[in-house]
Amino acid sequence: MRGRVRRVAILGHIGRPGVRRAAAKLRARLARRGCDVRVEQHLADLMGIEGAPLPGLARWCQLAISLGGDGTVLTGGRAMAGQKGVLLAVNFGGLGFLAAAEEDELGRAVEAALSGAWKVQERRLLRATVRRGRKGVRAFSRLAMNDAVVKSAGGLAAVHLQMHALGQDLGYLLADGLIAASASGSTAYSLSAGGPVLAPDVEALVVTPVCAHTLGSRALVLAADDELSLRLIGSVDHSILLLDGQEMVELEPGDTIRVRLDRAAVRCLRNPERPFARSLQAKLGWQGSARRSL
Repeated sequence: MRGRVRRVAILGHIGRPGVRRAAAKLRARLARRGCDVRVEQHLADLMGIEGAPLPGLARWCQLAISLGGDGTVLTGGRAMAGQKGVLLAVNFGGLGFLAAAEEDELGRAVEAALSGAWKVQERRLLRATVRRGRKGVRAFSRLAMNDAVVKSAGGLAAVHLQMHALGQDLGYLLADGLIAASASGSTAYSLSAGGPVLAPDVEALVVTPVCAHTLGSRALVLAADDELSLRLIGSVDHSILLLDGQEMVELEPGDTIRVRLDRAAVRCLRNPERPFARSLQAKLGWQGSARRSL
């Protein structure tokens, strides 16, 4: 970050213990430093102070501080996509894979952000679009930071999809679902379904079937400018499109779902003491030793 940071937004998970107290202390601390601090509406209501809606905060702030788990980071990331401000994610949750610092590191992380000591890393988001009917009218279009998932609403029935990518028809897929993930999302649901891990600076789209009903259906990595197109043939249950596990839209047979990397990116602060490889080891249990390799 360049220049003095004056406009700071705070958002947090209102169900996480300690977030309200930490936000109050952080707000007072930043105000003493001459910062204009505004708190996201839901958290502000819990604190008993005046707040502001997140979309407006994202456009206004130079620095947005996220206090919570990965879900809070995803909410903040979607709001900050395409904005000039940067996102500092501090983990007050469980895994916190996307966070730059832990709860007990909050003070040091904020000082690093204000002083410009930490570098900024851009993470591109996904754009998922649903087109419906014979004329292909756009029914839905949203951004996702991690992934777009097509699955049955109840999670108990398989979905039947026709896939198109790499400039040609890829045939049909019968599976419990299909995940289209960014590099950020490659370490989330896609990884659990057997997809590859992408370094955060890799611009690519990971396509991972969930419990495919054929042995030949495997994860596929598409280039940054490629697009995945899916036609929903049907499912015994209602089918849905789920974005970042937080936003849902109901699908209809015949719908076309298109997913690609969007031009919009979220600018995230990167902790130099917490490189990606170390997070893989500490958070996801990536391990091994010289002794075991002998």
